[in-house]
Amino acid sequence: MGARNALRVAREVRRGRPVRRDGRRRSATAVARPRRGGGIEVVAQDGARLHVIDQRPAHPGADAVLWLQGLNAPAAAWGVQLAHFSRTHRCIAPDARGVGKSDAPPGPYTTRQLADDALRVLEACEVERAHVVGLSLGGAAAQELALAQPDRVRSLALLASFARQAPRSRALMEAWRALYPAAAQAAPLREAWEKQAYAWLFSDAYWRKEAAVRAALRFASSQPFQSVQGFQGQIDAALAHDAIGRLPSLRVPTLVAHGALDQLAPPAGAEEMARLIPGAELLLVPEVGHAVNLEGQRAVNAALRALWARSP
Repeated sequence: MGARNALRVAREVRRGRPVRRDGRRRSATAVARPRRGGGIEVVAQDGARLHVIDQRPAHPGADAVLWLQGLNAPAAAWGVQLAHFSRTHRCIAPDARGVGKSDAPPGPYTTRQLADDALRVLEACEVERAHVVGLSLGGAAAQELALAQPDRVRSLALLASFARQAPRSRALMEAWRALYPAAAQAAPLREAWEKQAYAWLFSDAYWRKEAAVRAALRFASSQPFQSVQGFQGQIDAALAHDAIGRLPSLRVPTLVAHGALDQLAPPAGAEEMARLIPGAELLLVPEVGHAVNLEGQRAVNAALRALWARSP
């Protein structure tokens, strides 16, 4: 940033106007703009462009659901839930910063920053209150959103999520962070990377379903390969997240749903979250791994509908 630009930025800051790192003024008002190829674009407070899926049922006035995906997963990974619930609810699903069609600005990212992005999306979509569903890292961001903006959250569903990293999970993510740059540089390594990542997501029983595994890998290969900057930024957010001491202050109807065979986020962490969040319901889905929304979709979808039905 040049001296002249630095002086202009200083003036803008003194006037209370948000300014991006590159010196351009941030947008003070969240606006949703149609995006070529479908979906909408929302600009975050720091100027990062967020791609958002916004699906509405035919009837007006439907309750809104905000869907927040996990590490290295675009909003399209909610496909099963979006197809199921968009007939009855307005479904808003952003690609988090660093993944999919959203920008991948320099990191590190934090879950509070991801929560701020999610709030920005709600504001742009003119949604005052929404049911919030977060998977894994998306669940960590959902915790921060509910803690910071409880009046905006009608209910909270934490799927395969965590309030802090377990030691083995932390070691794995640190290894992923170090290895990902090599995987991103060569096509054969990209395919191997996707396969090993999916090995952590699904149970052995799922892997025996060859057609299902092929479909999952086809979906992975059809998505933009996450940039090193975006992946490492998201990993940093996952590693730094720690909401354990703040969970007892949550005051929204909450569902904690977890696969009993989850190897990426140990079920013991889900049990701890359910104990700490007042009135939380715990659903442990047997014989299911980390991708509880896919392997355990019937149980999870039913539990979500029940949660929303009892949430004011």
